[in-house]
Amino acid sequence: MKAYPKELRERVVAATEQKVHSQSEIAEIFGVGLTFIKKMVKLNRNGESLEPLPVGGSSPLLNEDHLALLRAAVETRPDATLDELKEFIADECQVSVSVPTVSRVLLQQLDLPRKKKVLRRVNATLKRGKRSVAK
Repeated sequence: MKAYPKELRERVVAATEQKVHSQSEIAEIFGVGLTFIKKMVKLNRNGESLEPLPVGGSSPLLNEDHLALLRAAVETRPDATLDELKEFIADECQVSVSVPTVSRVLLQQLDLPRKKKVLRRVNATLKRGKRSVAK
């Protein structure tokens, strides 16, 4: 859910300060919660900014240069496992990432397919021919 814009926050505080409506009526008019109104009024009284706080999350570990190297590694070694690609990033980029991060980057940022063709060993009994089943 996105934070309410600063303009709405200011209008809610202004409406509360006019004391024409109760806080619960203002909450209904603006479509916000009563707790939100109380919080905005408190921030305003303390002289704090009504600006929404930045949303959490850390900065990405892999920058554009790292992504280009990873794409090149996948193109040159399409059969590389996620563990091998993780080690490649650690060696070439000096960045430590997890296997799920490598997977997420390949899928979401580089738009590379998840599955590789897997060559499987043919069952030895099938090589010799079908076995007869006793009835």
